[in-house]
Amino acid sequence: MRGALFFLAGLLPSVLAAPLSLGIAFSSTDGLPELTLPYATYKAYSYDVTDDYYTFKNIRFAAPPVGNLRWAKPAAPLTQSGVQDGTVGYQCMQAAPQQLFVAYPILQSLEPASEDCLFLDIQVPGAAVRGEVKDLPILFWIFGGGYVLGSKSFLLYDGNPFLKASGNNLIYVAPNYRLGAFGFLNGPTMESQGTPNAAFWDQRAALQWVQDYISLLGGDKTAVTAMGESAGAGSIMHHLTAQGGTLTPQFKRAILMSPAFEPLYDPGRLEKQYQTFEVKAGCKGLGLACLRTVSSDVLQAANVATVYDSPYGTFGYGPAVDNDFVRDLPGIELASGNYYKDVTIMLGHTSNEGFLFADPTKILNSQIDALLKDNFPNATTQNLADLETLYPEPSLFGTFLTNYARLSAIIGEWVVTCNFRYLAQAFPTKSWGYQFSVPPGIHGFDLILAFWRSDLNIGQVLQVDFDLDFVTQKNLATGFQSYITSFVRSGDPNTYKESGSVPPTATFPVTNAGDTVKVLDVNISGYSTINDPDMDKTRCAYWQSGAWTGR
Repeated sequence: MRGALFFLAGLLPSVLAAPLSLGIAFSSTDGLPELTLPYATYKAYSYDVTDDYYTFKNIRFAAPPVGNLRWAKPAAPLTQSGVQDGTVGYQCMQAAPQQLFVAYPILQSLEPASEDCLFLDIQVPGAAVRGEVKDLPILFWIFGGGYVLGSKSFLLYDGNPFLKASGNNLIYVAPNYRLGAFGFLNGPTMESQGTPNAAFWDQRAALQWVQDYISLLGGDKTAVTAMGESAGAGSIMHHLTAQGGTLTPQFKRAILMSPAFEPLYDPGRLEKQYQTFEVKAGCKGLGLACLRTVSSDVLQAANVATVYDSPYGTFGYGPAVDNDFVRDLPGIELASGNYYKDVTIMLGHTSNEGFLFADPTKILNSQIDALLKDNFPNATTQNLADLETLYPEPSLFGTFLTNYARLSAIIGEWVVTCNFRYLAQAFPTKSWGYQFSVPPGIHGFDLILAFWRSDLNIGQVLQVDFDLDFVTQKNLATGFQSYITSFVRSGDPNTYKESGSVPPTATFPVTNAGDTVKVLDVNISGYSTINDPDMDKTRCAYWQSGAWTGR
């Protein structure tokens, strides 16, 4: 009996120990807040004393997707002891096509790359961390990069401009997601042995992290706005049509800047791409069981090689029809009513979307014909004739003066701008749209205004704010940012739009998709409402029909 009592006494400390206290506590050593989660504790990486916000870096939202977790849905993050200070983190494996390969070594030098890359960053107002305010809306940023490159930590991306524009009335969250072959290896073999479009499940895992834990930082999980550009916006479009609109997205609002993706739908082509990757990784005919055992270096070499060989203007990997998450091309799903409807959206595109992706060496009509046949292998003779009518050969007084302009229009509308129209049609009373016409109006150029900032901030080392009216505040950039943050805060870009700026902000119109689409034109001279010429009803209807797929 005495031994039993001693045994029970030994258990008492663990039985009676207080449960893990989740949430914020301030460190007694350096005064920085620590966020305690069920699986780890993360100390704020830095504090901006001028603008009063904390940055938490490299919070794990999933387990490292390695070994048997390659090409699988993300698993729960592993438990870590001690306090994590945000210094341990990686960008996902990068790759670049030949025409952009000069960027590859630059990207590699910015941050170490690893398969272990499922981290997110948070920037949160000091008042929320201190518990002085609560229920702040969330801006959830999904970066772009052709689905093969990019990172939450890319130099341009920083939540500071949005916190500043909102008056510290929002929280900024930015996750990584698997890229290239690691995130978008698709095709019938992948469908039977793994998880196609794995990167979309990464994004959902990060969004679920926000649902589970953002309240600990004063955030409102019911007021999440997913925002992305290019591949980031294309990702959001796929979330809206996920599983035919039956899979509920974990956001209430969405901002889609140039939603872009190459429509990949042909199982034969997808399987050929998969098999090419298998060969390059030394696993010919051995399936995912082999690919899950080879070294990360071998997989990355195969990833880089396959992306490098992509045709001009393409990136090799990207979202593809997988008969699960992506049941059909999003444009077709939207036309069929197969999408999640309980969201409000803000849309944008630039005035020259196709410029960067059109091959300047294709100058002859015969070259364009060959390119179209290669891109649309299942298209009938009539399909190709329809394209010829919609995008006629160049002539002095015709629609296009050169084949380069013609090809730019085909690519820009097929891959980007018509996606805008599909969404505007799907959300006729719950969407606002803009065209970004600031010269040269190329793809991604609106990011410069969206993330424009007037201060220099290098962690705790150097923080300098500049303040010169109409140069550092109340200008074209801050006006543009005010539309974004107003939408995040209220669901309407007009509610908190900046006043007294030069040039002045204008009323942001609700999209009205007729023969063209009513949008806010953002130009160097200011803001105005126009009927957007880049979203022609007839041409976009052809792309949305899917006739060119031959299915």
